[in-house]
Amino acid sequence: MNPNPTVHRIAILQGHPDPTGNHLCHALARAYALGAQEAGHQVQQFDIAKLEFPLLRTRESFEQETVPPGLVSAQEAIGKAHHLLIVYPL
Repeated sequence: MNPNPTVHRIAILQGHPDPTGNHLCHALARAYALGAQEAGHQVQQFDIAKLEFPLLRTRESFEQETVPPGLVSAQEAIGKAHHLLIVYPL
């Protein structure tokens, strides 16, 4: 439950595969984050292309392996978020 209903925790997953940051997806995620922060909300943004993690290749890996260290902070932010924004070029 949100102790202050006017302040929200927002997690932003920016999923463009190019890590340089020069695409519309990057600009949209930055603009959303800036607007949310200016409104007083708590924002955590993750650029998927910059995270280090192995690809899942099997169902067994998904079900049995632990979360890769590069994804733990994103997983925690998503779990605590009141709002989740996913920006992806498809």
